[in-house]
Amino acid sequence: MYKIILIDDEDEVREGIKYKTPWKEYGFELIGDFENGRDAWEAMETLKPDAVITDICMPFMDGLELTQLIYESFRDVKVVIVTGFEDFDYAQRAIKLKVNDYLLKPLNLQEFTDFLSGMKRELDEEHSRKNDLSSLKSQLHQSFPLLKERFLERLVAGTMPQEELESGLDTFRIRLDGSSVAAFVGDLDEPKAGSPKLSDSDLELHRFGAYNIMQEIVETEHGGVVFRTRDHKVAAFISASPERLALHAEKLAGDVRRSVEKYLNRTMTIGVGRPGASLEGSPVSFREALSALDYRFMLGTNRTISIRDVEFGSGGSRPLNNDWEKKMIAAMRTGSGDNVTNALQAGFDELRSSGKPADKIFGIIHKLVAALMNWIAETGLRPEDSFEDDVFAQIGAMKTLDAIQSWLNGQCLRILADMSAKRSNVASLQMMEAERFITGHYMNEELTLNDICSHLYISTSYFSTLFKQHTGMTFVEYLTRTRIEQAKQLLAITTHKTYEIAQQVGYGDPHYFSVIFKRHTGLTPKEYRSMQKGIS
Repeated sequence: MYKIILIDDEDEVREGIKYKTPWKEYGFELIGDFENGRDAWEAMETLKPDAVITDICMPFMDGLELTQLIYESFRDVKVVIVTGFEDFDYAQRAIKLKVNDYLLKPLNLQEFTDFLSGMKRELDEEHSRKNDLSSLKSQLHQSFPLLKERFLERLVAGTMPQEELESGLDTFRIRLDGSSVAAFVGDLDEPKAGSPKLSDSDLELHRFGAYNIMQEIVETEHGGVVFRTRDHKVAAFISASPERLALHAEKLAGDVRRSVEKYLNRTMTIGVGRPGASLEGSPVSFREALSALDYRFMLGTNRTISIRDVEFGSGGSRPLNNDWEKKMIAAMRTGSGDNVTNALQAGFDELRSSGKPADKIFGIIHKLVAALMNWIAETGLRPEDSFEDDVFAQIGAMKTLDAIQSWLNGQCLRILADMSAKRSNVASLQMMEAERFITGHYMNEELTLNDICSHLYISTSYFSTLFKQHTGMTFVEYLTRTRIEQAKQLLAITTHKTYEIAQQVGYGDPHYFSVIFKRHTGLTPKEYRSMQKGIS
């Protein structure tokens, strides 16, 4: 439904058109009628009509003046002049003002409704065209950043013809005014240890936030160019004079990192390439920036890494000692968490100072993990219970040596804890078996510590330590207590002689039995039996 207003200073004419015309039937809604142009003009901003039907000759402001104002401020509004003056001069002026139609009074209802039908068709066509154009513009606007990113990705790939390069720079309004160009590439570091796991939407929000921050600092404030890569990194080109560009790039990278940490509570590492002579030479600087960023693996996170500072050149790496695996397994055998942590620290420190590329270092770490898994299997634990199935893929996904060291240290300490728990469980089962053995053999006068240790296949010293921890008593104390408890029961419920009971509980000498019994109960066997039977 299109909105329309009516202006005529003749009440009868205005009222006749207003009430006789079936507006809604022809797709219109009459939202206001006025007797002069001034009142209509004051209502234009509020009513926002799609069409205006106005007389020419009116007080305060005539129709042609109103048409001029509407044309200047509301170019999409259709204006129809209705007048009883058949003066050609008025018609000429109306045409110059781009009036959409010119109707003569008196109006015939049929002619007027036919006119409304035609104007509705015209409005429908215009709206359809505008909607299509608006949709195309919206799609182009939405796609523009992506198209720009794809253009810049092709640019840094170094395979773009000069003509396409110049056309793309013009299309995407890319201007770098300095005489030298340098690239830097940033990547968000992993969240801090202990931080809640981010959902995919939160992770994408952080990436977009980092892009916005770099865009604000580098592009808006310093005239650079910023884009996102397909692997979620954020890249930038900046330009300046050759003598100041390198320091300028590192300063802006530092500004970006500090803002990311402040506003996103995340850290970012940025690699900086060498300055090039022009944007055409930017692929080299971009690749150097990516190479510099790779050194995060060895140097750690939350830093700006310039390729000038980290390239070792040919022959820069040095050989590593081959005994790291042996030292690690020896530390694991001690069962000491401190020993394991120290051995790991020494090995990773050597990796950091070796100058070896990341793929070589991954190979060394993989060999260490494989050696640990073999040793774990030898101890009786299952390697799959200590390391996940995709352990090597998990290591490969880590972005820094620090992260791998922390993870591996945690794995090793957990393995030690599992082994300790297993040993504790085995020891507990062994001591329970020792108690059962004593209960079944206490009546043997010749029962010794060696008998139990032979039964359990463990040394006497190891057994003595475990048994004292388990029962709070030595073997002799536990055996004596067991024999005395059994003797007390026999004295209370049987009429056996004392010497008979002594033999039944493992004492061949009745006198020695009486001495031991009184030492533990404060009574002789005879006194204990009398007390149990109530005889004074």
